[in-house]
Amino acid sequence: MAQAGNEKILGGLGSIFIIFGFVPWIGWLLSIAGIVLLFIAMNKLAQAFSDKNIFNKFLTGFLVSTAGILTGIIFGMFSMIPLMMGNSYHGMNLPFSGFMLIFIFLIVYALSIVGMYFYRQCFNLLHHYTQINLFRLAGAFMFWGAVGVIVFGLGAIAILVGWILLAIAFFSLPEHHEEKNTA
Repeated sequence: MAQAGNEKILGGLGSIFIIFGFVPWIGWLLSIAGIVLLFIAMNKLAQAFSDKNIFNKFLTGFLVSTAGILTGIIFGMFSMIPLMMGNSYHGMNLPFSGFMLIFIFLIVYALSIVGMYFYRQCFNLLHHYTQINLFRLAGAFMFWGAVGVIVFGLGAIAILVGWILLAIAFFSLPEHHEEKNTA
């Protein structure tokens, strides 16, 4: 029998902090704190269930999602430089910047889907070990939300709902849980 008290609080608070990442001025700090708390919770759960894939899939999802965000920020800024310079070479800067922004959006979109796919796998593993359906549901909302972001950004609402479900799932963990055999 493994203790779930710390994982329950760390994972739940981490998810809540990520939800409040939109708060002006301190939202980015809350998001960083949330990710750190989730990493600790995932590591402890991976150890409790003797399954490194829980942590590894969460880490992979985080790295891929972060790569998407950084790609969008860096290349998005670089694609706007020709517009900010004001000098166009035969009027080619505006179309070039537009195509670059579309190309960058597609890369960020694809990386966010892949990142959420790994989160979904992680949460499915947690569902497998804990039998708490909210983990599986949170992963599904996040993944399909990432797919649906292209539809006027409506998928962002599903991703937000996924993080809320994840917080509830963590707080639903019992104080003690049985280690489940994978055989």
